[in-house]
Amino acid sequence: MKRVVPLFFLLSSLSAATQGSPSDTLIRGVKISFTYSRSIFPASWQAPPISASGEQIDTKEIRRSLDIIIRAIQKYPVAALKNELTAVYFLKSLKFYDVGYGGTNSSDALFLTNNGVDMGFTDLYMEQTFHHEYSSILYRRHPQWLDARSWLAANAPGFDYNDPENGVGAIRNNASSQELDSNFCKKGFLTQYSQSSLENDLNTFAQNLFSPSEGFWKLVDRYPKVRKKMKLLVQFYQQMDPVFTEEYFRKLK
Repeated sequence: MKRVVPLFFLLSSLSAATQGSPSDTLIRGVKISFTYSRSIFPASWQAPPISASGEQIDTKEIRRSLDIIIRAIQKYPVAALKNELTAVYFLKSLKFYDVGYGGTNSSDALFLTNNGVDMGFTDLYMEQTFHHEYSSILYRRHPQWLDARSWLAANAPGFDYNDPENGVGAIRNNASSQELDSNFCKKGFLTQYSQSSLENDLNTFAQNLFSPSEGFWKLVDRYPKVRKKMKLLVQFYQQMDPVFTEEYFRKLK
C-alpha cells in the first residue's frame, strides 16, 4: 500500500492469521472476542454512574460478525493497528449511563453490538461502527494529526458543537441519526449526530471514508465544507500511513 497500488493489505491467509476458537480469535494481532463478561470493561466503567453492562451475542451472529471484522481490519496496514488496537469485543447489546449504545471504545479496545439484521445491525452498519469507534482511539492518541483549527473553520459561522457529553446527550434526546442529510451537508456536517461534538463529527467522516454509505462521495463533491473536512481527515490518516490517500478511499466499497 505504498501508493504504488491501493492494496488492501489482505491477511497473509485467513488460516494463518486466525487462531483459537470463534470466541477468542486473533486477527493480525487484534483479539476478536465473542464472549461476554463485565470484566471486558475497564474497572472505572463498571461502577456508577457509567454502570457498564452488556449481553452475550447470539451464536448465530458470530460467523457474520467475524466476516465483517476481517473485512474492516484488512483495510488498514499492519502498522496502523499495532500498538493502537488490541481487542474488539462483540456483544448483543451495550448500555452505559442507562443508555443503549451501538458501540464504544476504550483506550485500546472496541466494543461493538450485533443483534441481527432484522434489528438494523446490517453489515454496513457494523463495519461503519468499527471505523467510527477506531477513529476515536486514534484521535485521542494523536490529536496533533488533525488540523482542528481548519476543521472548525469549515463549520457554519457561529456554530458550536452542542453536546458536552460527547454524544450521550444526543442519544438521550433522539438526536443521533447517522443518515446522510444534504441539509446538514450545506453547513459542513454529514448527519444530525455529527453536530454533537468534534470527535463525533470526525467519527462520522471516518466511517464513510472506510465504508461509505450510498451517496457519500456525491455529497463530498457537491458541498465545499464537507469536501474540506474530508481532505483534512485524509491528511489525518496519512499521518498514520501514506497509503491513505483520497484515491485510496474513493476506491473502497
